[in-house]
Amino acid sequence: MISDTKIDIPTLSVNEIPTNPSTSKARVVAIAVASIALLSGAAYFWIPPALAAFLSRNADIQILFQSNNTDSSLKLAFQLFGVLSILCAVAGFVGFFRCRIAWHALRLPLLAVYLIVCFYLWVTWQACFSVLDKELFINGQKQDKVTIMKLWWSIAWPALAMAIFAAWTQVMLRSRSVYAAFTQEKGFAMVGDQVLENIRTHGRDPRHRHSIYLSAFTHIFVLFLLPWILSLGGCGSVTPYKVPAGSGNPVVAMVKMVKPKKKKKQTLSLRPNSAIIFEQPDLDDTKVDQQMEEQTQATYQASNAKAGKMGKGGGTKGGWPEGMEDYKIRFIRLEHSGGGWDDGMDQTGADINFLRAFAQATGFKKINSKGESHSIALLSKYPKDAFPPFVFLTGNSDMGNVTAADKKILRDYCLNGGMLIADAGSARFHQSFTHFISQVFPDKPMVDIADDEMLYQLPYGFPDGAPAFWHHGGRRALGIKHEGRWVAFYHPGDMNDAWKSQGYTDVTPEMREAAMNLGINLVYYAFNNWNDAVSKAKKWMETRSVWSDTSACCCGLACRCYGCCANARDGPAFLHLC
Repeated sequence: MISDTKIDIPTLSVNEIPTNPSTSKARVVAIAVASIALLSGAAYFWIPPALAAFLSRNADIQILFQSNNTDSSLKLAFQLFGVLSILCAVAGFVGFFRCRIAWHALRLPLLAVYLIVCFYLWVTWQACFSVLDKELFINGQKQDKVTIMKLWWSIAWPALAMAIFAAWTQVMLRSRSVYAAFTQEKGFAMVGDQVLENIRTHGRDPRHRHSIYLSAFTHIFVLFLLPWILSLGGCGSVTPYKVPAGSGNPVVAMVKMVKPKKKKKQTLSLRPNSAIIFEQPDLDDTKVDQQMEEQTQATYQASNAKAGKMGKGGGTKGGWPEGMEDYKIRFIRLEHSGGGWDDGMDQTGADINFLRAFAQATGFKKINSKGESHSIALLSKYPKDAFPPFVFLTGNSDMGNVTAADKKILRDYCLNGGMLIADAGSARFHQSFTHFISQVFPDKPMVDIADDEMLYQLPYGFPDGAPAFWHHGGRRALGIKHEGRWVAFYHPGDMNDAWKSQGYTDVTPEMREAAMNLGINLVYYAFNNWNDAVSKAKKWMETRSVWSDTSACCCGLACRCYGCCANARDGPAFLHLC
């Protein structure tokens, strides 16, 4: 507590801060103490259910907290907040009576605020860093010092704000104008008056006070503001991917390639009895690859075969059961150190053009309004239930050096439910990518994707497989399959070039439509597999949560439960391995 030190300052005011009795300031202090009751009451009622929901999603952390008594300490902290709420409510009510007892009643809960907040901060600090020490995952994500610090700050700042508010209330309570309003004792200015004056004037030595301010700000910035800024985006954070929620069936449209009619060959007529014999040339033979010409001139006709809403689950609304209502469909390109890693997609608006075509074809209008790209490493930062269903990789030169860690991250992303869509922007990229993907999946070679694969069936049917555009690495799309699912799709013919805005490409409208439709098929396929992966992960987490339930275990210890235990106290429960 702050002692009543008399200061040789005029009694009417400390410079511009009056010291005369003020009933209005006294009422403000009483209201402030009552407000702390509301804040502490909110902590008592709202935080425990949120903590229980968090632990139900993270069974390993729940087991850890039970074993090191962190859960008991947290429960005690919340109970103390409940007691503090009662104290502050009573003190706030008493504070409206002008007497010395009321003044002392207002001081008591302020001291309790400091003690309880310090205890809460210490418990949460120990809890967060015990998770880091045990190298546990939070919502499926591995933690480091930065993420743990951000987590602690997210649960600590409300308590710190309460303590700062209590400190301001105590300063007001220890000012002469408030003290005189309760006790009717006029006199010299008190410590609270001097503190308020120092804040206003920066103290008797402004340069010294400014140095203190700078030091305090630097520590606050490094410990709290910088982690918060990093959490908004940049090199260490990602925005969870949100797929449209709902249930639906796709719109099925058959897309048929119509080849141009061949012209009658022109031949050169020669005299049959000529003395010169030579092979009669075909005037239409040139060095141009005729098959390439035919593919380029091909047109595509679409006919609806079945009407419905794109999605999964058989509903009529459209969407995916594991999706989110506040969805946003994004197109994420992967960066690499090679030249032309985006193949000009950013300045030509290729990805945004595709998203607009996807929105028009599917009815899902909430799309990203600008291009988006990030490194392969950031794929590991996404939550297990909000990772991108697909990522896009392209380039018009070598891919450069990709670390072994990034290759593992990309492999894990694909095997755990994501899909890589790659597109060759040049022959050099084709050679570089095929070498790269063989290192990402050394046990899974790229194979030709058959024309009857599901990739080519919904929502647009491509009976002849992926349309060929430019032939930087062949005429057939290739892919990598894992457990019956295509985890990587590779188009060797620069599909994204047909997505680019007019003026950047010379494709026909028919080729552009075919490229858009093929991309829509790939995204639809990726969304379906994303939904299956998220559903499977949630069921697995629910199972682990059941395993961690020790209330029905016959020993009652914090152990994993794996089967039926006939010796349980309340009937059949779970076997346990302690």
